[in-house]
Amino acid sequence: MKRAHLVLTLLLGVLTASRAWADERYFALAVGYNGSPAGRGDVSSSPLRYADDDALSFYELEQEVGADAAVLTIPDADTRRRYPWAVDVARPPTVNEIERTIGELNKRMDAAAKAGHVPVFIFFYSGHGSRPQNGEPAFALLDGALSDSVLHDRVIRQVHAGIIHLVVDACHADAVVRPRDAEAATADVTQAELVRQLSAETTTREPNVGLVLASGEGNASHEWDLYQAGVFTHEVISGLRGAADINQDGRVEYSELGAFLQAANREVVDARARLRSVVRPPLSQARAALIALDGNTSTGWLSHIPASAGQFFVEDQQGNRILDAHAEPGFAMSVAIPPGRLLFVHDGEREAELFIARGAHRRFDTLDFHKRPLLARDAMGDSLEKGLFLRPFGPGYYSGYVDSHDAVSVVAVSQTELPAQPIPRESVGTKRDALVWSLRGTSVALLGSSLAFAALAWNARSDFQASSTQVMAAQANDRFGHDSTLAVAFLVPAVASAVASYLLASHR
Repeated sequence: MKRAHLVLTLLLGVLTASRAWADERYFALAVGYNGSPAGRGDVSSSPLRYADDDALSFYELEQEVGADAAVLTIPDADTRRRYPWAVDVARPPTVNEIERTIGELNKRMDAAAKAGHVPVFIFFYSGHGSRPQNGEPAFALLDGALSDSVLHDRVIRQVHAGIIHLVVDACHADAVVRPRDAEAATADVTQAELVRQLSAETTTREPNVGLVLASGEGNASHEWDLYQAGVFTHEVISGLRGAADINQDGRVEYSELGAFLQAANREVVDARARLRSVVRPPLSQARAALIALDGNTSTGWLSHIPASAGQFFVEDQQGNRILDAHAEPGFAMSVAIPPGRLLFVHDGEREAELFIARGAHRRFDTLDFHKRPLLARDAMGDSLEKGLFLRPFGPGYYSGYVDSHDAVSVVAVSQTELPAQPIPRESVGTKRDALVWSLRGTSVALLGSSLAFAALAWNARSDFQASSTQVMAAQANDRFGHDSTLAVAFLVPAVASAVASYLLASHR
């Protein structure tokens, strides 16, 4: 029996390791508010235009990848045209509604934990940030403000999740960047103190909380009519859709997103338009993933995107900008895109229509491109369009980012390890592949155990036949029955594991 316990212990260890990531369940709350801070000292703050779009876009991504998500915003008329489903899912962005929604999500997170899963929570906010005189830094909401203390006491500390990701785009400039308005002014925002305080206090007081914040040093941060979104939010979503996934394991970690954001803004010449960011993983889990895309069949995939595509972007029929990216030479990207609807891929002066079913893959080199007209831009819009995502992103840039920021790297990659030609998404190790190989390994181990006990049973049978006394014959017979039973007990799950791995491998 000791031998059987040893085999079972080893198998359980292998299975536990292979399921560590597969047990994560993501929950998300996206909040967006266009209004100015109520009763705040910063009277110059004008209402935003796209904070509601930011929240809905982030919510759409989380829903698309299977997260249990909720959204709090008030979509304006233009947003309702672009997101016609918003009126059915959006609730008011108030403190009370945030608390109520977290309570609802907590119940489902508790249920997930009881089922053996690991809840991961993402809180996204887009809107105004401010600091009144002699007051706490705060984020604007419909019924007032979400102050630093309220954020920690009534939001972060109330969430029933071991890991919490806080993504905040609250440092917009007061004036919107308009592609055709050369006089559109921008003003440096004064939320640097808010961001510094939030990042410093959160990482020390809440070691399970990771931060992705816009403009950590008071740089002008803004919305852009071309994106119809906050520039920072759009960059974050682009990275989370897989453009930042440097080792292509389907999990976007903090170091990957941080490097992607830095690369995206590296070549923006106009200082007014260049964004900075604060990207800090939870102290308790430096390798925490902001999103899990691997093995996900609810999205569509655009794969094999080479460096020759240059600065490319994807948008839908409503003009919603889905993502932007730019791959390094020798590095091929795969990105998750909304399935079941007509999309447009733009590659320099070219444009191609794209429609992908849920769970399907489409190679970039199979797209049918045609030329599109170019529109004139103003000085700042021109700087953004020419500079954003100009710097290619890939292993080379990522390695430099990790070294300069002393960041925790993902599983090691290098230029020499990457093939010269783009690799298919299907060939990258996914959860499905891991499960298939885990089942195959389990099957082999169980089969080996079955054969070992079968050999022992055969020896016992030989001993029975050669027994010279009744006692020796009885002992040999007992060993034969025991070992043959264990041989069958290990053989049955071995066959079951082999069949399961075959079915998973053949139904991709």
